[in-house]
Amino acid sequence: MPEELTVEREGHLCMDQRGDGACVGLDPDSRLCTLYETRPQTCRDFNRGEALCLKILGFPATTSA
Repeated sequence: MPEELTVEREGHLCMDQRGDGACVGLDPDSRLCTLYETRPQTCRDFNRGEALCLKILGFPATTSA
């Protein structure tokens, strides 16, 4: 992971975030991951389309009835 995209929080090295909560590895124009092939396991476990993902992308979260 490129060091300039990480930050230490509570003793743990994490991907940094922009002010809107988006990962710094996310291209702001295309909204695509710039690190997809080398993304960390946390990113691999993150489910596209889940509530947090939709919030970051600026879409309303869907609810199941």
